[in-house]
Amino acid sequence: MSNYIVVSSVSYAPISGTDQEVMEQTHKDLEDLVGRVARATRPDLIVLPETICRNCDEEVPEGPTTQLLAGLAREYSCYITVPVHQKERKSGAVFNVLGLLDRQGELAGIYRKYIPVYPEFDYGTRPGPGAALIQTEFGPVGGVICFDLNFGELRAQYKKLKPKLLLFSSMYHGGLVQNFWALDVQAFFIGSVYKGTPCTIIDPQGTTLAQSNNYQSWATARINLDYEVVHLDKNQAKYDDIHRHYGEAVRIVTTGQVGTSVIYSETEEHTAADIVDEFELVRLDEYFDWSRELRTEHLA
Repeated sequence: MSNYIVVSSVSYAPISGTDQEVMEQTHKDLEDLVGRVARATRPDLIVLPETICRNCDEEVPEGPTTQLLAGLAREYSCYITVPVHQKERKSGAVFNVLGLLDRQGELAGIYRKYIPVYPEFDYGTRPGPGAALIQTEFGPVGGVICFDLNFGELRAQYKKLKPKLLLFSSMYHGGLVQNFWALDVQAFFIGSVYKGTPCTIIDPQGTTLAQSNNYQSWATARINLDYEVVHLDKNQAKYDDIHRHYGEAVRIVTTGQVGTSVIYSETEEHTAADIVDEFELVRLDEYFDWSRELRTEHLA
């Protein structure tokens, strides 16, 4: 069944100064920026860039930045990420985290940066355990923070977990690696980065749907999370039959040069998985697994 949400990824340039100066100014900026984005786009989810208060440590969800964003989540009835340095009350350990607040301002979950870049270790930041799913009303999501984008083992972990959304909170952009993550994990990729490079929204085929620009500091798109990714081989010949039977109730998007399609359900009566099963389409991972088996059979 169609599962549409509006997502917005926001660009911001953290300021310099004492911890108190950074916290006070950043909170003022967040109230203004989140408010403008929410009023302009009516989002279900807002993603903010990494360590938005720089090196200010705070507890999550008790800390001041989390509490500010929790109020904004309630005010605008949307999920909002909390990208801060989390300090644990008991151990004193510090983690670079992406927390996620729900529409009521309650903490839905936390992702901890898998591999901090080396100056973070000098500061005392500890590494996180790896991929983690956060459950939401619109499906499971995963977090990725900045330097994490470089590590294929983290991507492989997420590929097994099958999130519908990857939330990327970062200082740097990552270029085409963003698109590959979306394609490989078969998830929508919502990238929020510091000012200077564009925020992005990318579909499960690795196609960029929206970007921020020099005039607008956020990217927004309305996306459907009821989808299945298939390969063109063994499937494309059946697309016309699907269109004949379902018409506008099914949307098939085929990107160029990659050899994949995304099947979207546009109806409340059937899921994308129902369509795939009814027409015996072969999902992308199943096709690759079958190809590996075929190779093994022919090695002799």
